[in-house]
Amino acid sequence: MKEQLKEATMQTIASWDEPDIYVISMYVYDDDDDPCRPTVTVGYNTESYMNEQLEYASDEEEARWNYAFWLQNDDLVFGTDETADIVRQWIINSNFAYCQACETTPAEYETEITEAFVEMLVDIVRELHESGFIHETFGRKIPVIIHELEYYYKIGEQNVRANGIELVEDFARFCGYFD
Repeated sequence: MKEQLKEATMQTIASWDEPDIYVISMYVYDDDDDPCRPTVTVGYNTESYMNEQLEYASDEEEARWNYAFWLQNDDLVFGTDETADIVRQWIINSNFAYCQACETTPAEYETEITEAFVEMLVDIVRELHESGFIHETFGRKIPVIIHELEYYYKIGEQNVRANGIELVEDFARFCGYFD
């Protein structure tokens, strides 16, 4: 699944032609609030859209880093529709406690699935940077933010590991990583 998700992400990113993209979003959530259906939506935000949102945000930092003020594009949604079976098979192959007959997972394993899914995204982002793909695509390095709707220390920490502190220091601060 990791390679399929990485390839789909690369194809999606390569299709973008907006010159002022400053951040790539990997919004992580559970489809239908089911922890056995982890999903990621890949999108981006631009400097021009961020500037339009300044009047609605409390400050520039919020407009820049709060997903609520970003373009809500969803050029790639991985974990639903035709990719739902790929994710389900990954859960089964990863030896998480998963009952194929009833399609449920014991509650104590639900967090493990989400954590493993996010760790895979961290690895993918790191590989996109290390391979030079992001820099070659945009002519500069830009952060790929792995996030939920709420930001907290752990979101900052996972993005530092994925992108390196130099690319996400301001975002990590916004998440309370340095508090």
